[in-house]
Amino acid sequence: MPKLSSSQSAVRRYAAEADLPPAEALADRIANVRRLREHHLWEILRTLPSLAEARDDSEFRHLFRVLMEREDLVAASQALVDAARPACRLDRLESVDGCWVARILSDGAVPRAVAIHIDRVAAIMAALVTLDRSRPVKH
Repeated sequence: MPKLSSSQSAVRRYAAEADLPPAEALADRIANVRRLREHHLWEILRTLPSLAEARDDSEFRHLFRVLMEREDLVAASQALVDAARPACRLDRLESVDGCWVARILSDGAVPRAVAIHIDRVAAIMAALVTLDRSRPVKH
């Protein structure tokens, strides 16, 4: 079997993601990056159901845009956590053996989510995405 180039494997991965629910695809993408970038945070804002109110809030969008222009991804990720509904908060963020551990507590059906990643922002966002992944889908 011929070996795939990195661009071919990326195309296959994104094709596979097309079949996944948005939060699942985001979780997969976060897990596979070394460092979260600005476009990942914009995608999280556009995609997560828990951020629907924030997407519609012009003041929040302005604040988020300012943080992104400053390249302050830590503050932008915290703003996303604070804007999520049901309400949630970053309860724990610490570095352990070169990995970041983030725990978010929620007032929703899923009381908490924990994520571990080598990137601080990715750990926070992975925990937030986990809360959305765990919500039951309404039909």
